[in-house]
Amino acid sequence: MFHFFFDNYLTYKEARIQKRRFDENTWQELVQAWSNSPLLHVEQIGETFEKRAIHEITFGQGPIQVIAWSQMHGDEATATMALCDIFNFINSNNPSFSEIREILHQNLTIHFIPYLNGDGAARWTRETALGIDMNRDAQNRYSPEAQLLSDWADRIKPTFAFNLHDQNRLYSVGNSAHQTHIAFLATAADEAGTWTESRLRAGKLANRLTRFTQEIIPNKVAKWTDEFNARAFGDTFQQRGYGLLLLESGGAGWDLEKQSLRQLNAAILLDAFYSVATGNYQQERTDIYEALETNERQIFDIKLIQAPLEPTGKIRADIGINLKETASDKTNIQYSWSIEEIGNLAYMHELNTVDASQFDYNQTINLGEEISDLIFKKGGETTFDLRTFTAKIK
Repeated sequence: MFHFFFDNYLTYKEARIQKRRFDENTWQELVQAWSNSPLLHVEQIGETFEKRAIHEITFGQGPIQVIAWSQMHGDEATATMALCDIFNFINSNNPSFSEIREILHQNLTIHFIPYLNGDGAARWTRETALGIDMNRDAQNRYSPEAQLLSDWADRIKPTFAFNLHDQNRLYSVGNSAHQTHIAFLATAADEAGTWTESRLRAGKLANRLTRFTQEIIPNKVAKWTDEFNARAFGDTFQQRGYGLLLLESGGAGWDLEKQSLRQLNAAILLDAFYSVATGNYQQERTDIYEALETNERQIFDIKLIQAPLEPTGKIRADIGINLKETASDKTNIQYSWSIEEIGNLAYMHELNTVDASQFDYNQTINLGEEISDLIFKKGGETTFDLRTFTAKIK
């Protein structure tokens, strides 16, 4: 079914969201539309510290309880977009979706919180309005959003829980030049990393999803290391027996709005729900998932090899340059370039390689500096212009 969901994606994509940042009016419009659906139950179940509404969207009447939440980190919205697409799938009049929807409806009750950290989303920050990383607040639950999430899960006691995130776009698949597009983790429930019944359920499901995702993006799927972290919700919920599976969206080349990863998220989650509803995941092992390389930080956006650092050109070194994103207003993201490292960078990979060994010195390079342009010349002719890469963003 994975390929069915992937191939038919454009027929259920939510057109009202086209990028990761969207304003609160757009969100309220979507919530109202879901409230009018006979197949979705929408309920405000709490509010953020700054009194923004937190909604639960529920679908299905089946005995298997499933939960999924997104944007507990305010600047991680790829899965939020995909959940909007999934609600469109549920509401679609496409007759080819009817049988699948009925199987899901009769076997599962899926509870969604698609927009948990609205305060962080408004600021485009990882943390809540209190400055708390909610995913490190599972034990003390200082933030009201963390308390709500914990109580919500304990009330439902799900068989499966989907913790949906974005990760740094420059993570690599192991020590390779392959950018991690999607990462999975069947979190550990204890320090020993025991394959408890709950974790094994999640691992089998991850195995299935890894296999199909790799068919679409070979060499671009990784996993997080599974050291137990009692402060994290993934590990805490696994400890409680909730079949926790972490899904992370990384980078996708110049697709900075992550629309390709949005499509993958929608297909991954719909296939996961279907395989849980039908029990197909139970036939899986965990070998494909366990063989995945782990996420590593081994990539620069651009690496200039042997660039001149002073006017004579006698002192040369590699320069690693990365994109940096910041919120510019309520709906947009502004990108700049940052000089991340200078020296022998042979140990790192890069998305774009530039041989600068014959370039002439043009301007001072300062470590940590944010820049909008950088030009190198050779014999008076421009041979490198950073604005060429900036144009790809736009």
